[in-house]
Amino acid sequence: MKRHQSKFMEKKIKRTSQGTKSVSGNGEEKTIIITILVALVIIGALLVYLVFFTPVETEPFVAIYYLDSEKQTENFPKTVVLGENSTFSLWVGVENQNDTTIDYQVWIKMDDGKGLLNHTSTEHIQSFERTLAHGETWEFPVTINIEQLGPNRISVELRFFNGTANDFQYSGKWVSLSLEAIQA
Repeated sequence: MKRHQSKFMEKKIKRTSQGTKSVSGNGEEKTIIITILVALVIIGALLVYLVFFTPVETEPFVAIYYLDSEKQTENFPKTVVLGENSTFSLWVGVENQNDTTIDYQVWIKMDDGKGLLNHTSTEHIQSFERTLAHGETWEFPVTINIEQLGPNRISVELRFFNGTANDFQYSGKWVSLSLEAIQA
């Protein structure tokens, strides 16, 4: 039995001056390397296809925002002095990414800021209206005049035209700015 095993090992292992090599492994190694290379090429091709040729699916949305008088998000008033700097400007923006043209209304509201923000509880003091195509952004200035001492909240609500109801409806989108008005 030992003699049979040693003949088997002699066939599998060839001793050379550089070390021991497997004679029968060369073909298998080449097959494995070629298989790995083919798999890598296929995976690479799939990744290229996914990255460059599949369309990015985006979910439709509408955004409403406000900016300071310089069209920045940095210098919003936190405190105003009645009669001195209680009149200021904001920029309001609406971005339509709803895959369709929509009529929008923006309502500006003001309250004491003490309660929960409720789109039905306060009358609007200004309104603006515009039709926006898909991908269009509308930015416009709004002048705010604070006349009430103490806490104040400016709410900007977005409404859209509902053809079924034949009226503008609240979209559920709003932003607000709270500030304190003090006496000089």
